[in-house]
Amino acid sequence: MLQQYFTPIEDKTIYKPYQIGACIQKYAAYFPELGNNNIALFGIKDEHDSAAVVRKHLYQLATNTAFEKKVIDLGDIPCGTTPAETNLAIQTVTEGLLDRGAIPLLIGNHLDQGEPLYKAFERTSEQIELSLISAYLPLLEYELLHRICTREPNYLRNINAIGFQAPYTPPQALDMLENLNFNHYRLGNLKTQLDETEIYLRNATLTLFDLNAIRHVDAPGTSIVQANGLTGEEACQLARYAGHSDSLRCYALLGFDASKDTSELTAALCAQLIWYFVDGVVHRVQDTLGTHEDFVKYRCDFSTDDVPILFIKSKRTARWWMCIEHPADPTNLNEKITLPCTYFDYQQAANGDTPQRYLDTLKKLR
Repeated sequence: MLQQYFTPIEDKTIYKPYQIGACIQKYAAYFPELGNNNIALFGIKDEHDSAAVVRKHLYQLATNTAFEKKVIDLGDIPCGTTPAETNLAIQTVTEGLLDRGAIPLLIGNHLDQGEPLYKAFERTSEQIELSLISAYLPLLEYELLHRICTREPNYLRNINAIGFQAPYTPPQALDMLENLNFNHYRLGNLKTQLDETEIYLRNATLTLFDLNAIRHVDAPGTSIVQANGLTGEEACQLARYAGHSDSLRCYALLGFDASKDTSELTAALCAQLIWYFVDGVVHRVQDTLGTHEDFVKYRCDFSTDDVPILFIKSKRTARWWMCIEHPADPTNLNEKITLPCTYFDYQQAANGDTPQRYLDTLKKLR
């Protein structure tokens, strides 16, 4: 049934044996068979054939055995007569892919196409953690995150806003973000501590990468000219962090405008973002709590009224988590919160200082 939504890939290029295009499973003559945990790549076929331009550059990159077994290219969904029709097709396809145990990877042309990806998870009534990498914070009325936050019934567990820039952020949007106790990591913080961004992607069910988060010199093919933003290298690192997350089940690159990408630089960068995302997925190590026993636990007690913090470190990856009890009901396991943290958070607590991440998390418990 999924086949009816896609147009086959027309590609007569002869690739070298080590290139992705020579061996990737794709919808050409026959629709490929989806297996469990396959990454199902698909795009939106607009008037500029944007996804096909990205595909051209992706197919020229070097492949490996893991990549060949992991990725299936389903082709493109034609744009509907209205954005609503396109979004409905995206949602239906994503639901079908999730039912088959695949990881949908969308190349889209507008940030709002992240909404049908989110809706695709609602049928199962599961809690959803959303990470958004963007220069903007679309939390005002009628904007993407506002629509998601106000849906009923609501299955949103958390939002991680990553890379947003103060000049583009209305005070009302930032106030709403903080009042809802959602996590956020500004561009300035990201520039100084890029590796800490991983903790905002580790628990995400769905990650949306708005290409407007990347500066114009590295990605001119977007809807807005960005004087500042992520570099191409930083964007690729974030893509790998996202793929490496054991929790992630859907990923999207959104906001690509091929009509402005005359040199095809943005398309080439999108191809690398896909490559690094896949590399993260194939190197997953099942390192979430409960999947293995290779953890070390450290308990930090405070002389104040603050409840103790249990820190947990993985021996496999050296990643950290903190487990926080509810101040009013410390014995209630259902009220505990376990969240990713950094070694610096542990150092602060071990020295008797209260980590800011701990204080922010307490707001969600009180």
